[in-house]
Amino acid sequence: MSRQEGLQRHRFIIHQLSKRPSSFEDIQNFLRLQETLSEDKLTCSIRTFQRDMKEIDDNYKIEIKCDKSQNLYYIAEDGREAQSERLMETFDLFNAIKMGNSFGNHLIFENRKALGTEHMHGLLHAIRNRLEVNFTYKKYYDSSITERTVRTVAIKESRNRWYLLAQDTRDEKIKNFSLDRISKLEISGKKFREIKDYDPVEEFRDIFGIINGTGEKPQKIVLSFTPQEGRYINSLPLHASQQEILKDKNEHRFKYHLAPTHDFKMEILSHGDQVKVLEPESLRKDIIAQLQKNLDAYY
Repeated sequence: MSRQEGLQRHRFIIHQLSKRPSSFEDIQNFLRLQETLSEDKLTCSIRTFQRDMKEIDDNYKIEIKCDKSQNLYYIAEDGREAQSERLMETFDLFNAIKMGNSFGNHLIFENRKALGTEHMHGLLHAIRNRLEVNFTYKKYYDSSITERTVRTVAIKESRNRWYLLAQDTRDEKIKNFSLDRISKLEISGKKFREIKDYDPVEEFRDIFGIINGTGEKPQKIVLSFTPQEGRYINSLPLHASQQEILKDKNEHRFKYHLAPTHDFKMEILSHGDQVKVLEPESLRKDIIAQLQKNLDAYY
């Protein structure tokens, strides 16, 4: 059995038990069904299944127990975090691509550039070992190309792109670099001391997107969405601080605690007439001014 098949089986076990408590036979029947779709060996012995239970707990923080009175297995505790959830989503996508390749054009992707994920392994190595890295960087706005040497801090996702957070050795400032704009990456053997007083998680706690360090302070923001758009926003929150404070036939109203950065303003504008800023007044005026600017561009 390959490692890939073991990870697949873990995912299908979690999927089955997330639906309902199941006997070992129920789980095997579900795995047998998946075998017909994937052509991988997924069914297993009770001993292997018990080992899977431990690995699922270790890897995903999902504890599976057995109710011996009914001989049913169930999820006793689900403590999976964002990283575990993303790992499971990625594996689901991998399986879908694998199946899609044999079924013709039934899995349709957007036509876009690569995200620069080929750099991740090397950058994570540099982050863990506090090693400086060198690379060539092409900016978005003016397409200028520069050679950079940076002290790596973290990798952050924002709006379907990946960014390196790092301290530029030229001016000692923490900056972000889009991975798809990096080329000729080299990991140097030069170590650096831990960067004090900078916590990337805390830095972006009250930020939407990737642009930071522009001086805006986090504050209470209230947005009113149409019911249709509100249901979408409720299912896919704009920010971790999102709270629904009103829901009726006319609107869905949400409260946030974050800084009104450029990225957040662009997100508001992207919802068109489906959203209205209620608070604060300064943000409301900024959005009105931008809408007027957009309108003036047509005259």
